[in-house]
Amino acid sequence: FRRVLFRSVLIKLFMKPPASVLSSFLLIVCIISGFWFSGSSSAQDKKDQLIGEEAARQIQALAQEKRARTPAQKKIDSQLLYALKQKRGETRGVPTEPIDIKLDPEGRTLVDISCIVSERLLTRIERLGGNVLTSSEKYHTVRAWFPLNMLENLASRKDVRYIMPPSEAMTNKGAIKN
Repeated sequence: FRRVLFRSVLIKLFMKPPASVLSSFLLIVCIISGFWFSGSSSAQDKKDQLIGEEAARQIQALAQEKRARTPAQKKIDSQLLYALKQKRGETRGVPTEPIDIKLDPEGRTLVDISCIVSERLLTRIERLGGNVLTSSEKYHTVRAWFPLNMLENLASRKDVRYIMPPSEAMTNKGAIKN
């Protein structure tokens, strides 16, 4: 890569008028010195960049879990999917900390569903144990209380694009100070 870059700079250098040759030469010197000094880092810098073996294993397990997801699981937000997997007792590639998903007494969680809204879909949500709060054909969204254990079933539908925790409004707290 360095040779290719150097050659292309040299070609451009000699194709320019003499006035810009000096500035081009200085550019080449800066590029070369940048490559020269970027390669030399202290042992402490390299040590600081390393992560622990356990952290590396956890990252690898999470990445492997994501690659192994089914097409339906890829349509479900990671937090919802991890909460579902924790509820099932799955541990491979699943974070060990509890996921903060609020469930109602019937095991349903509030979700926003990005989808092609239709009566057929709304009926299906109800049949799977969901309770539709709002829907908008214009904005392709449904907000519903939906059973955590039925998310994959709903996500497998072609008219469902993505299922995520609800987007909530944010407000500015406190008095405005000058």
